[in-house]
Amino acid sequence: MMRRAILGAGAVALALVGVVCVPRHLPTPIASSSLTPAIFHARIELGTLTLRGSLPSETSKAAILQRAKELYGTKPGRVVDELAVDPRVGPAAWASNVPRALPLLRHMLERGSIIIDGRSIVLSGRVNDDRTKTTVLQDIAPLIQTGLELEDHILAARLPAPSSSLQKQLNEILSHASVEFESNSSTMLPRSRATLDQLIALLRRAPHTAIEIGGHTDKYGEPDYNLQLSRRRAEAVRDYFISHGLTNQFTAFGYGASRPLSVAQTRAGFQHNRRIELRVKGVRDL
Repeated sequence: MMRRAILGAGAVALALVGVVCVPRHLPTPIASSSLTPAIFHARIELGTLTLRGSLPSETSKAAILQRAKELYGTKPGRVVDELAVDPRVGPAAWASNVPRALPLLRHMLERGSIIIDGRSIVLSGRVNDDRTKTTVLQDIAPLIQTGLELEDHILAARLPAPSSSLQKQLNEILSHASVEFESNSSTMLPRSRATLDQLIALLRRAPHTAIEIGGHTDKYGEPDYNLQLSRRRAEAVRDYFISHGLTNQFTAFGYGASRPLSVAQTRAGFQHNRRIELRVKGVRDL
């Protein structure tokens, strides 16, 4: 009887020692079943890209932000970062493909968005026509291939053709006088201001028209550098217009060498590809 009591007391003592000696600082592992799905929301409106959501890693966030700034600019207010990295968020196969899909927002008129909730991807916005919509759906394919289900809410606006009166007049001016810059710079040459002043006189008569300013380079140089240089040049033109009192809705994009007008391997051909273009994007809401 006494032996049984001693053994029982010893077992209780060992149990207490075990409880006391368990390290209190060890982290409690997060069960995989308790992880929440990653989410992502990108919205473009009046030239400003806003990014929101919860991502599984700093690597995926950094890649998205880098691509966003390459496409939409590094000036304050061009890209709004509200992305968060959360350890409670599970892996997302689609996260690494988001940078490849961001360019599609450049086709949206005034505003558009991409929303990913872990199971589906929702595209919303208006584009010029059915052909542009087809391009957008091709750009989103890398995300669909990761298993996301597409919800397509893109409307083809079917705006007047680029041969409209204003577009024809803009093209006419730029076909006879180009906007030129110093080499590898966004500083305009003095003679370019005469061309811009002609464009300003024309745009003053259409103050509610949305205009895309596109910058283009020749094929020489690294693609990323050409994209950034062409965007800075487009932004310089936009800033010139705004400084002269134009109230149009301007968006500035850099296309780099992706849209050459000439394939001639000559100085004249390269110069033809280095250009600024203006595209009528519609009439904004009053």
